Amino acid sequence: MNDLKIWKMIWEIRYPATATLFDSRGKIAAKWQWTSDLTEWRISSNQVSIHNKTNTRFLNAGFRNTSVVVELPENYRAFSTLASEFSAWVLETLQVKKIERVGLRIIQIAKRQHFKLLLSKMRENLFALTDDDWNILGGQLEDIAMPLTLAFGSNRANFNIGPMRVEQLATFFEAKEVKDKLPSVALFLDFDLYRIDPEFSPETFREQLNDFLKSGSEQILGISGKLVDRYGGFA
Repeated sequence: MNDLKIWKMIWEIRYPATATLFDSRGKIAAKWQWTSDLTEWRISSNQVSIHNKTNTRFLNAGFRNTSVVVELPENYRAFSTLASEFSAWVLETLQVKKIERVGLRIIQIAKRQHFKLLLSKMRENLFALTDDDWNILGGQLEDIAMPLTLAFGSNRANFNIGPMRVEQLATFFEAKEVKDKLPSVALFLDFDLYRIDPEFSPETFREQLNDFLKSGSEQILGISGKLVDRYGGFA
C-alpha cells in the first residue's frame, strides 16, 4: 500500500567559491523575482534568496552553492523544470567551471493512525529481533529509525525511514501552512541522492543536470515505493 506523498524537494549544487556572486546578486534577484509567485527576495553578503510569501518555494544562489527548495510541490515535473532552469542559469551567470556535488533530496510522508502500532510494525519488519533480544537493551522501545548510507554506482544516498509524530515532522519544514497540514502521526521517509565530483562540463551543464534530476527522482520514488509496498505500508 504505497500512499507516500511528496512533502518537500531539495535540489542543491555545490561548487568552488566564486567571487562573481558579489557583482551578480542584484541581477539574480531581478531575473527571478516575479517568476510564478516568487515576489519576495533577500540579499546578504554571501547569498541571494528569492521566495514566495508563504515560504513554500525558495531559489537560493550563494558563492559556494545554489539550491531550489519546494514544500508541498505541485508536481515533480514543475519542480524539475524550475530546478533545472534556475541552477543552469546561475551556473552560467556565475561562470562556474566545476561542480563539486549535485544532490536531490525528497521527503515523503504517509499518514498513519497510531504511533505505537506503526512503531511495532516497523520493528517487526525492519529489525528481525525477538522480545528477548530487545530486552537486552533494558528499556521499552519508544521510537525507531533506520538511517542508511547507500551506494548506486557513482551516486550515494543518505536514507532514513521511521515513524514520526507531528512535533518532530514540523522541524523539517519552514512554511506555517505546510506545518498546519501535517498529520499527527506519519510514516516518514527521507531520501537524499547525491554525486561527489560529477564529471559534468560547463558546455553541457543543463543536459547533465536534467539527466540527474530525471534519473534521480525515478530512483528515489521507485525504491521508496517498493519498500513501502513490500511491507504493506507498515499499516
